[in-house]
Amino acid sequence: MNSSKRERRILARQQQQKKRAAIFSIIVISALGLAAYLLAGAFFKAAPPPMAGNVIDVEAAMDGFSQYEIRVKAGEPVTIRLTSLDNTHHTDGGGKHQWAVDELGVDIIAPALGSSYATFTPQETGAYTFYCDICCGGRANPTMNGSLIVEG
Repeated sequence: MNSSKRERRILARQQQQKKRAAIFSIIVISALGLAAYLLAGAFFKAAPPPMAGNVIDVEAAMDGFSQYEIRVKAGEPVTIRLTSLDNTHHTDGGGKHQWAVDELGVDIIAPALGSSYATFTPQETGAYTFYCDICCGGRANPTMNGSLIVEG
């Protein structure tokens, strides 16, 4: 009888160890799955939505714009889609960026790691300065301005 009690105790201990191992495995797999989900969201961003017409994508980051010269035609609508590549941890501007042309009344502000757009129709030919005045030294920083050239 003594040996059967011992066998039952050993069997109960083994079952308890199996339960603990199963629970530990579930916790580890759940933690790894959550980490993979969060990392995938951080590294794989969805493409911006498609837009009709002449759409020009401009990216802005602390080191400047992705395009410093943009050419468009007078009398034709154009959409500028501005995307900020900086996150909210940037103390200068909080990750926001701007694309503005005073003479045309265009002022786009993209949120941190986000996009904004504006559609406008330039009427007069000429060269106009676009700029970001939110961060990075503003208009005085040569990497935060460029030329919008409106051709006939």
